[in-house]
Amino acid sequence: MNGIFIRLKSLWLALAAIVAGMGAWAQSWDSMPYERAARLFAEAQRVCDADVGRLWGENVWGPVLLVRDADKMAFTNEPSLLPDTRRMGSLWCGTLDSDIVVAGCAVSYRGVEVAMVPMFELSDSAMTEVFVHELFHRFQNRHFRMDEMVYDNAHVDTKSGRALVLGELMELTKALSCNGLDRQAHIEKALGYRQWRWALFPDKVNDECRFEFQEGLALYTQYRLCLRDSAKVAGQLCRDVEKLLTSPNLSRQYGYYMGAIYGVLNDIEPSWRRVVSPSRKLCEVAAKAYGIDFTMPKDTTELKQTDSYVRVAQGVDSVEAARQALRDKVARAMEAKEAVYVRADDYQMGFNPACVTGLDELGTFFSVIELKGEFGRIYSEYGCVISRCPMLIAPPGGTKAMRKKGKGFEIELKKGWRLRECGEGYEVVRKRF
Repeated sequence: MNGIFIRLKSLWLALAAIVAGMGAWAQSWDSMPYERAARLFAEAQRVCDADVGRLWGENVWGPVLLVRDADKMAFTNEPSLLPDTRRMGSLWCGTLDSDIVVAGCAVSYRGVEVAMVPMFELSDSAMTEVFVHELFHRFQNRHFRMDEMVYDNAHVDTKSGRALVLGELMELTKALSCNGLDRQAHIEKALGYRQWRWALFPDKVNDECRFEFQEGLALYTQYRLCLRDSAKVAGQLCRDVEKLLTSPNLSRQYGYYMGAIYGVLNDIEPSWRRVVSPSRKLCEVAAKAYGIDFTMPKDTTELKQTDSYVRVAQGVDSVEAARQALRDKVARAMEAKEAVYVRADDYQMGFNPACVTGLDELGTFFSVIELKGEFGRIYSEYGCVISRCPMLIAPPGGTKAMRKKGKGFEIELKKGWRLRECGEGYEVVRKRF
């Protein structure tokens, strides 16, 4: 569990970022949670059943755990998942173990492949989309063992990486808005940006494609099953990309939309879904479907002159300046030894993909993070950099502030672990008996 970018470690905010753009209004879980849970299970099953397996060759509906993080109260449609369960109408209610990390994910729990869905404060329609998203991850785990997929796309937050990813996305949204030769021309330009990017970052080809396959196809399935109308799906993806243009952090977000758009474009030949696999790049499937020679490099001078590149290039400089300022902040904290290092081999992470930034050789920065593992739990709103091990920026007040719950920073260590001062600042280590 020590990989930085395993999907199941995403905080629930990961999917909140996706569905928030739907204009959803929040609904509370404080009163009568069973009634709402039953309604959501029924609606999500109806959406999946309505597809009758057309999209992926089987109905993606299956076991679900709907969990409230605060007290680990959970509802499920599979009674074997919860100990000491009680039947409540069509569902079973129980409590998960306190050390379970509640996150939007698909996991094997008590020997059952299950989709875990946190009780987030979203509308019923938005929550239904989340059910479908995680159920597709369950489908991926069963068919492709996607829970083992690890990827690192910090290069997308560099100046050149950002410009080329956004250039590709801009051309792809234009392709969604037209047909025929016009669509082919935009896809060809999009693939040109990708070739250019891969020439600069050849070691990141597989990481990019894994992200797009894993999260992009989950978003594609979410929109296809819940929005149903092709024009609505295309329109939503275009709005998603428009918001992404002003986001300071792309590395943990862009793959959702890139993969979903390629999925929609590939639907010109629906049979692609029957042969797709992690080893088949979605962009290459599109190139073949639209008769584009993906092996022939495009003229970068010509690509720089497109409206898409001119537009995205205008915003890249300011974002790059902010990234460098963040890098300097982290470097100062390390130099001043205002850091807490977690020396643990087994941990899980919760974070918001919109708050992740690649900082070159320093590692990957998470502005808000929760770590849980053999050592206990740490929560920080001051930032954390991960390269070889988590390094959290210390809050004002040093060790005194860290030994108790404080604003934006908490350390709760299990028996056998302690916080000690070290040459680099502080560290969470095992006690020696």
